[in-house]
Amino acid sequence: MPSVITAADATRVSLNSSLISADLAAYTILVLAAFQWLLIFVSHCVLQRRYVRRRPFVDRPADDYPGVTIIRPVKGVDHGMQRTLESSFLQEYPGPVEILFAVEDPDDLAIEVISNIIARYPKVQARVLIGKDNVGINPKVNNMLKAFDQAHNDLLWICDSNVYTDPGTLRRSADLLLDNKRLGVIHHVVFSESPTSFAGMLDNAFLVTNHCRMYLAINAFGIASCLMGKSNLYYKSALDNVGGIASFGQYLAEDNMIGQALWHSGWSHTMTGDLARQPADIGSFSEYCSRRIRWVRTRKYNVTFATFYEPLTESILLGSLTSWALGHIFGLSIVATFTTFMSCWFALDMVFFYRINHKSPPSWLWFVLSWICREALALPLWVVAITGDTVVWRGQRFQFHLNGTVKVL
Repeated sequence: MPSVITAADATRVSLNSSLISADLAAYTILVLAAFQWLLIFVSHCVLQRRYVRRRPFVDRPADDYPGVTIIRPVKGVDHGMQRTLESSFLQEYPGPVEILFAVEDPDDLAIEVISNIIARYPKVQARVLIGKDNVGINPKVNNMLKAFDQAHNDLLWICDSNVYTDPGTLRRSADLLLDNKRLGVIHHVVFSESPTSFAGMLDNAFLVTNHCRMYLAINAFGIASCLMGKSNLYYKSALDNVGGIASFGQYLAEDNMIGQALWHSGWSHTMTGDLARQPADIGSFSEYCSRRIRWVRTRKYNVTFATFYEPLTESILLGSLTSWALGHIFGLSIVATFTTFMSCWFALDMVFFYRINHKSPPSWLWFVLSWICREALALPLWVVAITGDTVVWRGQRFQFHLNGTVKVL
């Protein structure tokens, strides 16, 4: 006689399935949380090894150092521009250095600032190149192309106009390249400083904690290219072998695509213990939100998996999920667990900032407040970013295609 499944039996089966699903979800969350804490641990190890104990110069003959062309794309007058541009002239580099400033508009006010700096350093080979090519939609690539064409050296250092680097940055970068012939890209982590508004403080809190920490951790594993184009060194000949700078004009995130192309052609990446310092000169809250949305939306079409995984690297969402998982499996208090989780995350972020910057922020109170607001805004801004396909950059609106290229609207 066939067995009969009663309603009560069906209910028990359904409850058991639900419990198994909840258990599986809880354990999965704990694995993901453990992985994120591992990344935090790795980032602090890299911080100690590379930034707290910065690598000294290698003792080698000056003739061993290759010539370097520093390319500075410039558009308009940035906050603190004289200090950032002048840092290229103050590099303690034994080899020959050429500095090329790429400017589109002959009436750009930045030309006067650049000319005054060049006049103060007559022994430095520096020129201003004016004009604009049109090889794609990326305005930075269009501006830089003339400098790439006229560079006298194979080793290039692309450094944005709002970036300040310490005097030893170039030499430490060249030392790494000379020590490893398969090393093709040197990049420097972006570090925000000197905020002039609360929006700037939000940007500062993001760049010097979450972004900087994840950047160091991901690059420590070295399983894929992960770089930003604020301050990069690579060989022009290597870039020519993967299509040349002009071929990347169709992408908005040309830095990421260049890094991937060089990586896949066999050139490894690494960083020195130097920072690409830029002023946190964001003027308004809407500008901050727009920048964060643009970053996430751009990454969505270039590193899709990492972008969708990104919310699980944020403290509030991961802390909430972890607190539920520990409560579900071990019966721990969700409120107490969440409070402990956030307190530990916050403390490690404050330690990270202090150690990489080697000094305290101008105001710990404002820095903490901006950190809290930044953490709270992370998920809402990610949701807005992930649901759209257009961005506004330098006054132009662009729409992404699925392959990462964009078109001007």
